[in-house]
Amino acid sequence: MQAVYRKLLEAEIRHDYFQLPVPGTHYPEDYNITDYISVNPSVETLKLMRDHKMIFKTTATGFTVYVQAEFISTAIGYATLVDVDPGLSLSFYWSLLDHRFVNYTNQRLRENEENIYYFSNRTASQQGGTRYLNQAIPAFGVTYPGEIAYHLGDIVSQGGQTFEMTDIESPAINFPANAAKWQSINAVVINYVNPFDRLPWQSVYYRHKRPNSSPGEFITYTMLNAEGIAVDLGFITGTNLPQSDYRAPLNAGDDVDNTLSFAHIKPGRYTLQITEGGGITALSFYLLNTTIQPGLFAVSEFFVSGAAAPFQFVTKNAALKRWILDDPAKNFLVRFRNRLTRWKYLRQDQSLFHQSPTPRPLTQAFSNYTIIVGGNTINLPDPSVDPIIPEIDVPTNLLKNIYSQIFLS
Repeated sequence: MQAVYRKLLEAEIRHDYFQLPVPGTHYPEDYNITDYISVNPSVETLKLMRDHKMIFKTTATGFTVYVQAEFISTAIGYATLVDVDPGLSLSFYWSLLDHRFVNYTNQRLRENEENIYYFSNRTASQQGGTRYLNQAIPAFGVTYPGEIAYHLGDIVSQGGQTFEMTDIESPAINFPANAAKWQSINAVVINYVNPFDRLPWQSVYYRHKRPNSSPGEFITYTMLNAEGIAVDLGFITGTNLPQSDYRAPLNAGDDVDNTLSFAHIKPGRYTLQITEGGGITALSFYLLNTTIQPGLFAVSEFFVSGAAAPFQFVTKNAALKRWILDDPAKNFLVRFRNRLTRWKYLRQDQSLFHQSPTPRPLTQAFSNYTIIVGGNTINLPDPSVDPIIPEIDVPTNLLKNIYSQIFLS
């Protein structure tokens, strides 16, 4: 027997901002995503990887996990040297190294709470032969969570193409009648990172506060982990009273106001169910102490169990009772879309010289934007990605436009 390290899985991180302005999908030879995003295993994952003889390595395009394995046969391939726990999950924390990343990335500028991106092989998607670690973009007619219409920057698939919203708002019906509000950004469907991938980031204290509509009512809290199993919420600090039970004040003038401590619960994706007079409210979030990982941008998780077959990366051979590696190893793609902005060219006195008639994508490579002035073709410079200037529609309080300003000398 000879043990070797074999690739267990690979995650590739691509961003259209860095694409070269040539047909197809091509990146510069020096493209290195680690210049912009730092990815590291969680403390818990580092221990699991040591126990399972795994190695984590960053690459210019993302990261790879290797595992010590032994060759079984040509027909079967390689098996892990250490048996894999079926409940194993690997978590990786992403942090931004470029403070301008959000500026040139299609990401909503306004959100109601602190969110992160959450990528998992359990919620992954596939388009053609490409496996995405992020969720699929919706087909036109399906809106993003909690919304009944589309808004500036939303991405959908329609007629085998990928479209982006370039107006304030558009209904989720009758695409032809609203086609002027959409811009085709790819002739095929690309599952770009999108609002479905956003998840609230919950630190170790959760405060449940609302008006006291039913004085004296009993409220219960149930915390479910990623497997749907209830975890012990423990006791209220300094007492032997369970955190899972709470009674609303008897005085209607006193709010329901209860704080739960999750300090004893390991990081991960959870759902908190709050059962009260009005029914059950389910809140999903990623639990992680903000002081341990400040500036968290995203989390990617890989589960041995619970993922659809196309997104599993190791399987157990029932006859051999061994865990067999995929051959070739699974490659998961996370692809970010670059932001569209309206390019506004200003003279030194700040008077308008030119504004692009439609929003244009921000790119690292020169886009060769030209206009005709007096019968002459003029090459205009591309804007910087810092700053971008949002315009809010006053009556609706919705995002109307995002501008990039270029001052001409």
